[in-house]
Amino acid sequence: MAKNIRKVREIDVATVEGNKTLAAGVDRRAVERCKDAIEKIGVLHTPVVGMAQGEGNRFLLSGQCELTALRELGVKKMDAIEVEVTGDTGAKAKLSLLLISLQDKPCALCEGLLLQEAVSAGVARSEIQIMLGKSASWISNRISLVTRLDGNVYEMVKCGLLDPRSAQEVARLPAQAQFAFAEAVVRECLPKSTIELLAAGYNDENCPDAVKKQIISDPRAAYKRMMDTRRAVNVGQHDSKKENAPQYTLDECIKSVRLQINRLSRALLCKPQLETTEHIGVLKELEVELLVVLTAVRKIISPGKIEKMEVVCNAG
Repeated sequence: MAKNIRKVREIDVATVEGNKTLAAGVDRRAVERCKDAIEKIGVLHTPVVGMAQGEGNRFLLSGQCELTALRELGVKKMDAIEVEVTGDTGAKAKLSLLLISLQDKPCALCEGLLLQEAVSAGVARSEIQIMLGKSASWISNRISLVTRLDGNVYEMVKCGLLDPRSAQEVARLPAQAQFAFAEAVVRECLPKSTIELLAAGYNDENCPDAVKKQIISDPRAAYKRMMDTRRAVNVGQHDSKKENAPQYTLDECIKSVRLQINRLSRALLCKPQLETTEHIGVLKELEVELLVVLTAVRKIISPGKIEKMEVVCNAG
C-alpha cells in the first residue's frame, strides 16, 4: 500500500503507463467532456500516479479519463500526485479500488474488475470489506458482474464500442446471448435505460421465446413492442380502477345536488334577463332532467299517487 504521498509535481505525460482496468470504465463521451473542460478551465481532477519501489516507471492509479484526454490534446506535461507503492499487483489494485470508490458515481464494471484483480493477487475479501466499508454480498455481486460478462463484450468495452454502464445490463443476460445483443444495441445506438428494460424483459420468466429472439436480433423493435404492451396494460388497469371506484351513497348524492341547486338558484336570480337568454337551450334540457329526477323522488315519497297519475295518462 501507499507509504507516503508526495506533493503535486509536474511530470511527463509520456512516462505514465495507462491503466487498462480503469480504461474499461471510461467511455468516449466522458473523454470528450474532459477534453472540453481541460481546454476551457484546465484539469479539474489531478491524476494519481504510482511509483514502484526501486523502479523508475510510473503507472496510473486514478485519472484515466484525464490522462487519455491530455494525450489526445497533445499535452506533454501534467500535474500529478505521486504515490510510492510496493510492486505487487495486489497493492496496486487495492489502492486503485480505494481511489475509484471515492468517486461520486463509480462504474460498477470497473469496480468489479479491480476487485477481481485484487482477489486474484491474494488480497483477502475481508480486508477489502474493511478498506471500502462494503458488505461481503456487495463484493460478490461486483465480482460476479465481471465473471458473467462475455469475453467478446468485455473487448467491446475496452475498445470503447460499448459504454461500461450499458455493459452492466448486458451482463445480466445469459452468456450465449450477450455478444449478439451487445452488437445489436451498439448498431442501434440504444441508451442504457432502453438496454436495462430489454435485459429485464428477457430475464422475465413469462417472456415468450419469440420476444426473447426479437430482443437479441432487433432490440429497437422489441423495445417498441414492450412499450406498446405496457401502455395497453396501464390503460386496462386504469379502466379497471374506474369500474371498481367506490360509488357515492344516496346521502352524498342528495347533499351534492342540494348544494348545486342552491348555487344555480342564486346564479339565475342574480343574472339579468339579457345574460340568461343565451342559456335558454341548456336550461330547457335541465328542466327535462329535473323533471325526471322529480318523478323518481315522488315515486319514493308517494308511490300510490304516482301510479294513479300514470294510469290516467295511459288511459288518455
